[in-house]
Amino acid sequence: FFFFQAEDGIRDAQESRGLGDVYKRQTQSTWGLYKSEYIKMSRRFDSKVNSFSAEGKLLQVEYAVEAINKSRPGIGALIKDGAILGAVKDVVSALLERTRQSEKIYCLDKNIYCVVSGVSADGNYLIDYARGLAQDYRFQMREYINVEKLVVDICDQKQYYTQFGGSRLFGAAFIYAGYDTTHGFQLYNSDPSGNYAGWKATAIGTNSIAANSFLKDEYQEDINLDQGLDLVVKSLSKTLDTSSPSADKIELLVLQLDENKQVKARFLNEKEITELLKRNNILKEKVAE
Repeated sequence: FFFFQAEDGIRDAQESRGLGDVYKRQTQSTWGLYKSEYIKMSRRFDSKVNSFSAEGKLLQVEYAVEAINKSRPGIGALIKDGAILGAVKDVVSALLERTRQSEKIYCLDKNIYCVVSGVSADGNYLIDYARGLAQDYRFQMREYINVEKLVVDICDQKQYYTQFGGSRLFGAAFIYAGYDTTHGFQLYNSDPSGNYAGWKATAIGTNSIAANSFLKDEYQEDINLDQGLDLVVKSLSKTLDTSSPSADKIELLVLQLDENKQVKARFLNEKEITELLKRNNILKEKVAE
């Protein structure tokens, strides 16, 4: 009797152990399914521009901003009687033919210029789009478009591409400098999400955090043209990997009013930029080394 009872106990224990193994395998399989689904969900947040992640972020917008932070820098600053834009050119190869026009600073209308940083093709599309808006406004209203209105229209186009699947964000950021009779000289910047803000001085692109920190400490209101040029050149030097930049890699634009109260834009030539670098002891360091 006791022998058969012990045998039944062993059999029950084996069956119980078998059921436990089955349950364990089912649990592992279920967790693996959940884990794979979680990974798929996270990738869906990552790849779709119109889907928020679990943290409430649009990851594609952050990736577009990161692409801009790895591109050539641009800087803008307001001065007492105008505005200054500065940028560093993209140097891909010494064999490339030099362009006859600006590589980073563009005219949107006679009263508005901009610096672009990021994907060049995206920037070119938005520049053409902005020029069309400005020309349509001038044709209809017989006057130049207000600076902020043009910025808002461009940002609306940028924001449109953050709401629909199957599209890619514009990987370009801008600094706009312009003049209108309502608000005078103004400076704005915009990012790929469509946000924009007005600034007294700001920087975008590579090492923009260091440049903005420098501008925050050194910028003063009502600075004249020479002080503004010195400020922009020093800020650009903070964004570069080298302490001795050459004049042919830097672009500077000055916006001011002429005697007829019309906006006049002037690009500084290499000789003037070289003098600026020497005056601020930026080019001098290269000779010393």
